[in-house]
Amino acid sequence: MMPMLDAKTLTKRFGPVVALSDARFAVRPGAITGLLGADGAGKSTTLRLFLGLVRPTSGSALIDGRPIHEWPAPARKVGAVMDVRSAHPSRRVIDSVRWAARLAGMPRSRAETVLDLVGLGAVAGQRVRRLPAAPRRRLALATALAGDPETVLLDEPLDGLDPQEIAWLKELLRRLRGQGRTVLLTSRLLAGLEDLVDDLVVISRGRIVGSGSATAFVDRFRLETISVLSDRPRPLCAAVIEAGGEVLGTQGRRMEISGLTSVQLGEIARGAGIALMGLVEVRPGTGDPPS
Repeated sequence: MMPMLDAKTLTKRFGPVVALSDARFAVRPGAITGLLGADGAGKSTTLRLFLGLVRPTSGSALIDGRPIHEWPAPARKVGAVMDVRSAHPSRRVIDSVRWAARLAGMPRSRAETVLDLVGLGAVAGQRVRRLPAAPRRRLALATALAGDPETVLLDEPLDGLDPQEIAWLKELLRRLRGQGRTVLLTSRLLAGLEDLVDDLVVISRGRIVGSGSATAFVDRFRLETISVLSDRPRPLCAAVIEAGGEVLGTQGRRMEISGLTSVQLGEIARGAGIALMGLVEVRPGTGDPPS
């Protein structure tokens, strides 16, 4: 089976900065895949490479076997939400989606269909500037779906949503998967993705550090405890909790943490300016880490 999205030794440099280095991963068709990594890890750059918004320094980003520019109607192949503020504020909601449908070669009625799909049919005649934040996110998604794409790319779609909106979006993405569409979404955290994604790709500092079944990842994280020694345990504890991890216990400068990978924990500590003086991954039955 040919992957719907295929990164082949994909590298992107912006001057001296290496945003993505030799990335290799595949996204299977008809699945929801999560691209997981901290801020600045290279997630958004990866999506932009697939969309042709930036050119790779080397390697290739293929959609159904071809770069995006080789498809005669790209919007029929892939839809994306990279910025929820893309719609012009003075336009009516319906006109914004009609324009996207027209560019994709879809009938005028497609706009009404996708607005109903995302729950915005009742506000179709309103100006975009009158929409609150949550409906604007839905409008961006409707615009991405205007071309009836086979694949949908979403950059941090769960970020900042309340629980009700998260539940709604997850159900919509499951419906898209049920229609045979492929979804690739980015996230900083594993927490919240377990009940949604089929596969995970983990990226750290521009490098792919793992990929595979989401179930296997989640099972591994549930089994693993990280024992870490830090010079500032209290701030690290707060940072871990904010990132969605769980602090199982503390003893002096040592903490027991679950729900995060070692790579994620290292990035969290680095971002908070906290030094880690020791880190050991422990599984049940393997005994306590050395003191």
